[in-house]
Amino acid sequence: MHLLQVSLSIDPDPSVPDALSRHQLSALLKAAMEGTQARMASIDEDELLRAALSAWADQTKELLQWIESQGDEVSDTRTPKQVMALGSFRTHLVMGLKALRYAES
Repeated sequence: MHLLQVSLSIDPDPSVPDALSRHQLSALLKAAMEGTQARMASIDEDELLRAALSAWADQTKELLQWIESQGDEVSDTRTPKQVMALGSFRTHLVMGLKALRYAES
């Protein structure tokens, strides 16, 4: 019969203290929070704009697909002026997507 021996040796790490005071914990938390705020502030404004434009483009495409899926049924419950306005709206959405595509290239 073989006995399995496991030797656990925990050497103290000099960079990790055995205990921390409430004041030390508070200082560590404050430093961590300041680091987080600094990282959040460093998010590039261009990245935020790109993300917002991407979300707008996705929603616009979904809306255009829905309008197109309605086909002639769109005019069943609307006046001729409303149908013309919706067509104009659709045209402007498409032009906006094209402008965005050109701005990104």
